[in-house]
Amino acid sequence: MQGKHITLAVTGAIAAYKAIHLLRLFREAGAEVQVIGTEHSLHFVGRETWEALSGRPPLFGLWETPDPSKIPHIMLGQEVDLVVVAPATANMLAKAACGIADDLVSTVLLAATAPVLFAPCMNTAMWEHPATRRNVETLAARPGIHFVQCAEGKLACGTEGKGRLAEPPTIFEMAEFLLTPKRPERFRWLITAGATREYIDPVRFLSNGSSGLMGRSIADAAWRLGGEVTLVTGPVADTTPRPYPVHTVTSAAEMATAVNEQVPLCDILVMSAAVADHAPVKSVAKQKKAGGDISLTLHSTPDILTGTIPLMRPDALRVGFAAETEDLIKNARGKRERKKLDLIVANLVSMELDPLGSQTNRVTLITADAQEELPLMPKRELGTLLAVKIHDMAARKRSR
Repeated sequence: MQGKHITLAVTGAIAAYKAIHLLRLFREAGAEVQVIGTEHSLHFVGRETWEALSGRPPLFGLWETPDPSKIPHIMLGQEVDLVVVAPATANMLAKAACGIADDLVSTVLLAATAPVLFAPCMNTAMWEHPATRRNVETLAARPGIHFVQCAEGKLACGTEGKGRLAEPPTIFEMAEFLLTPKRPERFRWLITAGATREYIDPVRFLSNGSSGLMGRSIADAAWRLGGEVTLVTGPVADTTPRPYPVHTVTSAAEMATAVNEQVPLCDILVMSAAVADHAPVKSVAKQKKAGGDISLTLHSTPDILTGTIPLMRPDALRVGFAAETEDLIKNARGKRERKKLDLIVANLVSMELDPLGSQTNRVTLITADAQEELPLMPKRELGTLLAVKIHDMAARKRSR
């Protein structure tokens, strides 16, 4: 997103207020955004709001221009990296499908040579109307036209159904996907994330502080690169829908089963989940507090990474993670060799630094013949960096 130029087109739907959040996401990611809109959109969000948040005057008429030396609808549809229409009403979809250009937004859409992303929003009956379905099909068949599907839920009219504007992070995610250069190789990724839960009784369990953010960040970045991604995750707080298949499991045994089913088909395995090494013998009834100490009998859980060795093709890439409290490099190197990994991502855990539940991480990348220490950075940024490095490693390994 850094340095990208985006035209954000807002039309006359109550969900126009959500486009404010979308604008903030674009700006926080470093994009330059020019807001344009229909006159009807001003009934929901005023000019002053758009100008304050975008840092430039919004445009709502055909004769308004940010640069008098250029034709506005040409500049706004062709001299940008992406045009986003959010919300996109049934009326605007119909205009775009038929090539009608009677206001600034529809004229920009007709002139656009940049990719266009529509985020529809309307009443369920309007969304399901044959005319709208035909217009969406017509637009989707055109090169450079993309859609974020509308969501289901309570609508402004009081009914429930499909037609809600997708949430801003979902639209942002799709925009980021469209702006990310795709790698020529389309690899199949299998990525694990989060912690497992090993139950003591029906209400208590042993676990750790992993949020799953690291694994999801790698999965998101791999998807943006054009990869075919499958994520296997333990229970996590973030249940935002992903644009790729997600299999949610609870225990280490369940994660092992899910991984073993998928891993023969993958080109890249990234085991970033914090899987429990031991699990208790589960009691069928809740253990009551009796005033004294209790003892737990723990048994070893499946070694998922080791178990995948005979299941994977020789040219597939294997990546593991190591969280260590001491002798980071020595222990990580040993794990890499034992589990036959092409790359291990090692991070130190201490009283001062707990990367499991943090938004940031500092890691060291270790291969058979190299070692690279990365600085502390947000996990989302680190996930992108790792996905690119892993993809390039997989491409080199396959070409040998």
